[in-house]
Amino acid sequence: MTAETQSALLEARGVVKHFPVSGTGLFGRRHGTVHAVNGIDLSVTPGETVALIGESGCGKTTLGRTLAGLYEPTAGEVRYRGVPLKTATPQEQKVARRAIQIVFQDPYASLNPRMTAGAIIEEPLRIQKEGDRAARRDTVSELLNAVGLAPVYVDRYPHEFSGGQRQRIGIARALALEPELVIADEPVSALDVSIQSQILNLMRDLQEERGLAYLFITHDLAVVDFIADRVAVMYLGHIVEVAPRDALMDAPRHPYTQALRAAVPQPGRGKRERGTALAGDVPSPLDPPPGCPFHTRCPKATDMCRAHMPSLEAIDGTFGATAHRVACFHPS
Repeated sequence: MTAETQSALLEARGVVKHFPVSGTGLFGRRHGTVHAVNGIDLSVTPGETVALIGESGCGKTTLGRTLAGLYEPTAGEVRYRGVPLKTATPQEQKVARRAIQIVFQDPYASLNPRMTAGAIIEEPLRIQKEGDRAARRDTVSELLNAVGLAPVYVDRYPHEFSGGQRQRIGIARALALEPELVIADEPVSALDVSIQSQILNLMRDLQEERGLAYLFITHDLAVVDFIADRVAVMYLGHIVEVAPRDALMDAPRHPYTQALRAAVPQPGRGKRERGTALAGDVPSPLDPPPGCPFHTRCPKATDMCRAHMPSLEAIDGTFGATAHRVACFHPS
């Protein structure tokens, strides 16, 4: 067991999440299985920001919701402070549910349009029977201040707010129970660029003030470069590379990460370098390829890649939280 594992706040051990696909006929027979998440090992330590990146459809959101307890893992286990949540006592599960909160991607769909901002933020406190109504209203006012909204907005409905303001309400709701970890699922992708920077700065300030850890799900490497301490790269339900931010941004070792990095526009160089775009389409999670999941699009693929699954191994003699791990038979 590594020092990273021993100090983990949240840890995934071999987490698998599959979804059965049923037909629409009379008997609704099962037609297949969506392999959304396949044997993920990942940890987040206290106060750390781990960015989870990858193309749309790679399983990032499913993994985030599984770690948040919104989905039950098909296999493997999720641990909070070393305690497997599947076998935890009711009291341990209650502690974990309070400690792990989530901010959703769409600030328009994630808020109940029939509830005021105050009621939305107060709801977790009410469910957990935190204080009386007056105390909860005071907490709501404090949380609105914390996310940069005036307490006078407490009785307004979601349609009266802008997208950035709605996301601030979502963040305030996530903070209501004083969590240790916030899973942020593409929290700025639906916002204008100018608003994105405000929300990212807010989240970083809240992290410093409250000692939060983040699992930050995104597809935007510019966001990763701004907020992450460590980065995990996901492809077709698998983690293919994990490294400290600077190591991954400066010298990615997996061909998929290299392609993602090269596709980021560079000032003075046009849209991107020639030859860096990935060929082909992402395989269907209903019928994933054998061997390395990336071999169908990888320019370095060999017969070994097509037949065998590479394990996520440390390279360059690194260990623990600073380890640079790659799941590839031919890392650059």
